[in-house]
Amino acid sequence: MHPNKERQRKIRQGLHRSFPKEGSPEFELWEQNQRRSPLLRLPPELRNRIYELVLDVGQVSVGFKRWEHRLRTPHGRRAFDTIEGGFCCRVLGRDENPWRPSNSKPPVAGDPAPSRGMTLLSPVCRRLYHETTLLPYTLNAWSFASRHVMERYVMKEKRLPLPQRRAIHTLYSQHVLPWAVEKYLGGLKVIVLENGLKMTKRFIEADLEHGQRPTISWDLSHQKWK
Repeated sequence: MHPNKERQRKIRQGLHRSFPKEGSPEFELWEQNQRRSPLLRLPPELRNRIYELVLDVGQVSVGFKRWEHRLRTPHGRRAFDTIEGGFCCRVLGRDENPWRPSNSKPPVAGDPAPSRGMTLLSPVCRRLYHETTLLPYTLNAWSFASRHVMERYVMKEKRLPLPQRRAIHTLYSQHVLPWAVEKYLGGLKVIVLENGLKMTKRFIEADLEHGQRPTISWDLSHQKWK
């Protein structure tokens, strides 16, 4: 039996926050992996470079595919096939406009299957989970097919645990973000709107001599979509 979603979430958070206790079977397996794995024996700098080459795909665009019920008549009898829907993601170039018609159309039969997972590295072992689970969020720009999809994915269904949403630094958005969404994500450094307006966050240090508190400013520039 597969654990339910809440159980899976707690397992993931536990893996990310802690290492196995010394003397436990998990700790012995941990030590064994460090000794035997060619990847884990590499210096951290080389491992990080490998992770970047694998996981830096450019842009992760989240969409939603509706459930479909298709009629078929095998042997003259009416029957319906149910095609599962739900959230899915596509990989686009970092400077590609995710709302261009060719990029934003919903998947149809015959299209390559949209991805439902970010990486095959993190489930391999606890060490790889700890080292790679946040990298797809940090290294790539993120976008959503529409404001409705973004608010449902991020705010309503809360698909991103705190570490993941804080790890997203670059977001492409069709509209200026509602303050509640920006605050909830928490780690945004760059926001690019559909019209090409690019907003880069800049922290202004406190000037205690003049009684000024630390503030945040957004520098404006323009990004050209491909």
